[in-house]
Amino acid sequence: MNAVAAKRTRQAPTAEPAAVRAQDAIYERIWTAIVDHSLPPGTKLTEDRLGEIFGVGRTRIRQVLFQLAHEGVVSLQHNRGAFVAQPSVREAREVFEARRAIEWAVVARALHTLSPAGIRRLREHLRREDAARAASDRRALIKLSGDYHLMLAELSGNSVLSGMLRELVSRASLIIALYEYPGAHSCPPDEHGAILDAIEKRAAHAPDLMRQHLEHVERSLVLRDGNATPLDLKHVFGGSGERHADQSDQPQHDARHDAKDRSGRRKRSRARH
Repeated sequence: MNAVAAKRTRQAPTAEPAAVRAQDAIYERIWTAIVDHSLPPGTKLTEDRLGEIFGVGRTRIRQVLFQLAHEGVVSLQHNRGAFVAQPSVREAREVFEARRAIEWAVVARALHTLSPAGIRRLREHLRREDAARAASDRRALIKLSGDYHLMLAELSGNSVLSGMLRELVSRASLIIALYEYPGAHSCPPDEHGAILDAIEKRAAHAPDLMRQHLEHVERSLVLRDGNATPLDLKHVFGGSGERHADQSDQPQHDARHDAKDRSGRRKRSRARH
C-alpha cells in the first residue's frame, strides 16, 4: 500500500461522522427556527436556498427535510416542495377537545386503580420534567409532558383509552411545538404534580384538575389560519456560517461548469471561422 492510499485509509473512519455532525447541525438549526417561530407554520423551505445558506448540496438538505418530515414538523408536498407543517386551527381545537374528554375519564379511573408503585413511577417522571425545564430543553420538555399523560393513561388500566390517547398526544405535541406562545411552557409548571397529588389523595376534583390543565395548555397557543408571509431564509439563519463540504453533490456542480466552458469555447471557435 502506498503512502497516499494509507493516508486515505486512516482518514476514512472520520469522514462519515463529520458528515453526520454537519447534517445534525443543520437539522438543529431548522428545528429550532421552527419551534421558536422564526419559521412560522406554512413557510416554504427551498432546498436550493437552504443549501446555499448552509454550504451543502441538495442531497444533504433533502435528508434533513425528510428527517423533519418524519417527526411531523415539516410537510413534503408532491411537486411543491417542503413546508413547515401547518395544522389548522379547527384541528387543534378538536384535538384538545377530545383530549379533555378522554383524560377526564382517565383520571376518574386512576382515582380507583392507580397503585403506589404507579404513583412512584409518575413522581420519578416529574423529576425528569423538572430537569428538562431547568435546562431549558424545550424539545425534551414537550416530549416528557406528553409522556406523562400517556403514562397516566397506561397506569389507569384501560388499554382502549390509552390507545386512543396515544394518537391525540402525538398530534397535540406537534401543535404545541408549532403554535405555543414564545416563552410559554408546554405544560404549566406544577400542574402535573398537582394532578398526581389529588389522585394520590383520592380527591374527587382530580378529573377537573386535568380538564383545567388542558384548557391552560390550549390557551397558551397562538392559533391562526392563513398563508405564511414569504420569508428570506437567509435572513432567518443569518450568513452561511461554516460551510460543510458535500462531496456527493460536487461532481454534478463541476460537470455543469465544464459543459458551459465547452459550449463557450465552441461558440468562440465558430465566430472566428
